Amino acid sequence: MKHILTTSKPAQKTPSQVLPDGMITGNGDVSVILSGGADRIRLYIGKNDFWKADGRVYTEHRGGLAPLALAEILLPHLAYAEYEASQDMDNANITLSLNVKNLFAKLRITVCATENTVIIELEKSFPAVSSSFSFIPLDSCEAITDTGNENGVLYSVRGFDTPECRYPTYGICAAKQISREVSDGRERLVWAISVITSNDSAAYKQQALEKAAVMRKDDVEKLLNDHIEWWKKFWAKSSVSLDDEKLELYWYAGIYAVACCARNKKFPPGLWGNYSTADSMAWFGDYHLNYNYEAPFYAVTSSNHTELLDCYMAPLNDYLPTAKKYAEEFYGIKGAIFPVGLGPLGLETDLRPETKEHGHLFHGQKSNGAYAAVIPMMHWYGTRDTEFAKREYYSYLLSVAEFWENYLVFENGKYQIYNDALNEVGWYGSADSMPQGHDDKNPIVSLGLVKMLMNLLIDISTELGENSEKIPKWQHIAENLYEPETFESNGEMLLRGLDGSTEIRELALEYGYPAGQIGKYSSKTLFDAAKNTHKRLSIWESHNRFCSYYPLAARLGLPPEEIISHIHTNIEKYGLPNGMFEFGGGGLEDSAAVPATVNEMLLQSYENVIRLFPCWQKNKNASFCSLRAYGAFLVSAKTENGVVFAEITSEKGRVLRIEKPGDGYAAIKNGKKIPLENNVTEIETSTGEVITITKNDK
Repeated sequence: MKHILTTSKPAQKTPSQVLPDGMITGNGDVSVILSGGADRIRLYIGKNDFWKADGRVYTEHRGGLAPLALAEILLPHLAYAEYEASQDMDNANITLSLNVKNLFAKLRITVCATENTVIIELEKSFPAVSSSFSFIPLDSCEAITDTGNENGVLYSVRGFDTPECRYPTYGICAAKQISREVSDGRERLVWAISVITSNDSAAYKQQALEKAAVMRKDDVEKLLNDHIEWWKKFWAKSSVSLDDEKLELYWYAGIYAVACCARNKKFPPGLWGNYSTADSMAWFGDYHLNYNYEAPFYAVTSSNHTELLDCYMAPLNDYLPTAKKYAEEFYGIKGAIFPVGLGPLGLETDLRPETKEHGHLFHGQKSNGAYAAVIPMMHWYGTRDTEFAKREYYSYLLSVAEFWENYLVFENGKYQIYNDALNEVGWYGSADSMPQGHDDKNPIVSLGLVKMLMNLLIDISTELGENSEKIPKWQHIAENLYEPETFESNGEMLLRGLDGSTEIRELALEYGYPAGQIGKYSSKTLFDAAKNTHKRLSIWESHNRFCSYYPLAARLGLPPEEIISHIHTNIEKYGLPNGMFEFGGGGLEDSAAVPATVNEMLLQSYENVIRLFPCWQKNKNASFCSLRAYGAFLVSAKTENGVVFAEITSEKGRVLRIEKPGDGYAAIKNGKKIPLENNVTEIETSTGEVITITKNDK
C-alpha cells in the first residue's frame, strides 16, 4: 500500500512552541512544515543546527532550537478553494491541491535527500490565478535578520549573536525561480532554495547565493530523481505489511518523522526534531536525557536503520569533558555525571544558579548518563559492529560506568544506590530547599540501567579485547547489584519502585523497557510482577510512557488485540495530521511508539533468543522484511493463516538461538532440516548464511 497522510484542513496549530500540526518533510537536516491557508501558503524552514545558544536561564528571549526562515506563496484568487494536503512518506514530499470552480493550483514541496536544497513546484490556472513568492523576516527573539534580492536570488538571513550566546549561529535561505512554463491555460513555476548555516561554512551567505544563482532546470531534475532513488533505497532496508492499514501507516509515519531529522552528524534531533515553527520552543527543544532524547531512536536499530544513529552520540561526547568535571567537582569521584538538559556542541540548556542542586538541573536523578546508554545497547546487540562501537560510544560508556563504580555503596553483600531520585524532583525554589524525592534509595530505573551498562561493557570489552582488568569489577557489580523488590497489593505482586515504597510507579516498568532487564527468560517473580504492574497502571494514554509502555506490553505478552486497540485510540485522540502525536507533553519520542511496538509484536530478540510473531493475532496475516535482531541477524518472515515462514541472515556468523514458533517447525541449514523440537534451538551460523524456518510439511 502507499503510505500517504492527507488532510482537508489547513494547519490549526502552526506555528507552535511544540510539535506543529502542519504536514512535514525533510532530509534529516533541513525540514519544511506546511502552514497557512489556501491563499496565503506559508512554509517554515528549519534546520537541525539552527540554535540560539543562549546562556541565560529565564528571559523572554529564551534560547534553543529556532526556525530558520519563513517562505510565503500568495494565491489571492484561491481564498475559498477546497484544500487537500498530502504527506507522501514513500517519496518524502508534501503536495497541496487547491480547487475552486474552474480554478486550481497544485504545490509540491521536496527537501532534497542528497543536499540541502528545497524544491518548490507550483502548477496553476493561467492567467486567472496569480502568485508571488517571498520571505517573511523572523526578527523576534533578538534575531539578526536581513532579506534582499541579489542578481535574481531572493534571500533571507537569520542569526543569533547576542553577548549571552555561547556561540553565534547564522543561516540563510537563498531562493531562485528556476523555470516558468505556460501552455494550455496552465502555468508551471519551479523554485529552488539553498539552505546553509554558519555551522556548515563560515562563508554560508556567499555559498548559498552562488549555489542558487547557478542552479538550472537540469540540476533540479537530477536532484529530484536522486531524491526518489534515495528514499527508495531507504525504505528497501526494512518494511512491514499488515492486515491493519492504519497500524502499518503509522509504522511508516514513526520512522519517517525521525528520518526527516536525524542525518546531521553533529546536531541530532531534540524534543521537537527540527520541526521548529516558533522561537522559544518548549524546554528549548533540547536533548532531555531522562528518556525524551533516547526514545525517538527506540525503533531505529530493530527497523534496520542504524545509519540514523550516526548523529546520536554527538551531544553526549561533546559534553563528556564537562560531565567528568561535574563528577569530581560535585561528588569527588572519577567518572561522568550528566544533567537532564543538553544542547549541541557541549551546551547545557538549563542552568539553576540559585538552587541547592549544584546550580544545574539534574532533577535529583543520577541516571541520565546511563539512560543515554540504552541506544548504544540496542545498537551493539543488534549489529555487533565493533568499529562503530569503538568510534562512537565505547569511551562514553566507560566514563559513565566509572561514575557508578565509585558512587555505588557495597553493604550487606549488595551494591546500593543512595540519593538518586526515581521520578523528577520538582523545580527547585532556593538554595536552602530540596524537594522530597532527592534522597530516594535504590530507584528501580537506575538499578536496571546500571546492570544493563555493566553487562554491555563486559560484552563490548570482551569483543574488543580491551580493559580486561576492569571486567571482574563490572561482573561483580552486575551480579551483586541490589535486586528490585516486589510487594503485595490486593492479592497481586507488583514491582517496587523504591526501597520501602508501596506506591505503584510508572517508571518501575522501565526496568523492563528500555533497560531490558525483565523478560520471558528472566526471573519469573519479576516477570509476573511487571505484568501485574503494567495491567494495574493501565496508562495506555500516558504521554510520557507511550513510547515504552506499549513495547513492554508486547514483551510481556499482553493480548495483541488489546495493544492494537489502544494504539488506534491514541491515533484517533492524539494523532496529528502529519503522523506525529500531541499529548499534554512529550514530543518526537512519541513517534517511536508504533514502530517500536509493532517490531516487538512481530519479532523479539532482546534476550538473545529470536521469537517470530510472539505477540501477534493468530487469525491475522502479517509479514516483514529485514527487521534486525540481537546477534546481528536480519529477519524476514510472514504468517499466513497461522503458519509461519522465515529467512534469517547471519551478518556476523554468531550462534542463532531461536524459539520454535509452534509445533512441527524446522530450520533448514545447507539443505538439511534441523527440527525445532526444544523450546529454544541453537544453530551455528557463518557470516552471510541464510537459515530458513518452515513448517515441516511445507
